[in-house]
Amino acid sequence: MDVISSDSDIGGRLPRGPHLLAPEEIAADQRRRLIDAMLQLISIDGYLTTSVAELIDQAGISRRTFYELYANREELLKGTFEAAGQATLREVTLASERSGGPTRQLEALMRRLCREADERPGMMALCAVEITAAGPSGYELREALVGDYAELIQKCLGANEEHSIPRGLASTLVGAVQREIAAHVRAGRIAELPALAPQLARWMRSYHPVPQTLSLEEASGQPSPSHGLDGLVGGRAPGTLTLAPEGYVAQVGRPSPSFLAHANRERLLDAVAQLNAKLGYSGLTVEAIAAQADLPERAFRASFKSKDECFATAMELGHTKGQAIVERARDGARDWREGVRNAVVALLEFLASEPCFTRLAFLDAPLAGRVTARRSNEHMAAYAQLMLDGAPQRRSPPPAAPATIVQGLAELAYGHIAHGRVAELPRAAPQAAYLALAPFLGVTEAAEVASGA
Repeated sequence: MDVISSDSDIGGRLPRGPHLLAPEEIAADQRRRLIDAMLQLISIDGYLTTSVAELIDQAGISRRTFYELYANREELLKGTFEAAGQATLREVTLASERSGGPTRQLEALMRRLCREADERPGMMALCAVEITAAGPSGYELREALVGDYAELIQKCLGANEEHSIPRGLASTLVGAVQREIAAHVRAGRIAELPALAPQLARWMRSYHPVPQTLSLEEASGQPSPSHGLDGLVGGRAPGTLTLAPEGYVAQVGRPSPSFLAHANRERLLDAVAQLNAKLGYSGLTVEAIAAQADLPERAFRASFKSKDECFATAMELGHTKGQAIVERARDGARDWREGVRNAVVALLEFLASEPCFTRLAFLDAPLAGRVTARRSNEHMAAYAQLMLDGAPQRRSPPPAAPATIVQGLAELAYGHIAHGRVAELPRAAPQAAYLALAPFLGVTEAAEVASGA
């Protein structure tokens, strides 16, 4: 495994001509410079748009040397993740161990994590999002690192105490923190990170200890009909074409040009979601999307300028549907607590009923370039407002709580995507509701509401 330290001076060029450097030293220096180049470039536009040519130019090495060190760009991505991720974990672990009790340990951990993101913006983007571009092997690497952080969080909160925070919830909280810090970095809000750190520590402490009355084990059984769709699962988000009721017979006659244009657009949006679920964002092409929709390429060009526009439109359509469902579910509740619980359940059921959209929105959209990733974070903010607006302030939750809660829900969705269990998302409703409510109601009341008591 490649090893770096957070304060290592990576960069520069090796001396030409005779020198006393051993081959192992030369290779190690070249690896460090490639790792640094990867971190710098993915902090700008992400991994998928970063080429080998850019990496070797940034690192100051030859293409031949690159392929002597790494089989391909993906191997460098994974090597960078292991090196940068472990280096950061060591730093935050030391920072927490130097502090006093659990409160100070957690605050020191968050301060150091935010400082690392400030010093190496690409590192947090890599750990939170970009490593997933490597597919299943990337998911495994990320899950292992999140697990290490979860163990550290449990230690800070008192792992030996009765009713200590469960590992699954701790992992969700870690993923949410990583995503929220990465969202600040991607939005150019790095200057806010020092103020964010204590808020994240307070937010994380608000879930501890988990009451015995709440079981965070995912319930068994089939997903229930969606609150947000009045019992109709699936529908008009990208990924399904259930546009007509059972028994519907189309009228005979030639459709109008405007109808054809609309129908073609719907088919293309459906196709991009389905094809993305098979190939991932990097595998999408205009030709493949048109073929998936069983349309000529000229029909695609008449609706969209590029695959990126089609992908982004599918994301917008799906999130608009999800947000309408959330708003509708919350508005029909008796009070704020019940409204939040209903909104969370409705969102999970909607996502479960639209697996292609769920993958597009929560796995691939954050990888699809800076503009799409930023728009994805804006949608997370919209969910936060729709779900949590009007929250009681008697417990003085930190200002970052709503945004980080929704990042936690995104982390839950991602975990189900990575394990091929999107249809089981509604079973995580108690954990998701507790995640949304505890910072505002306290652990006891939040557990009661999340359990449906």
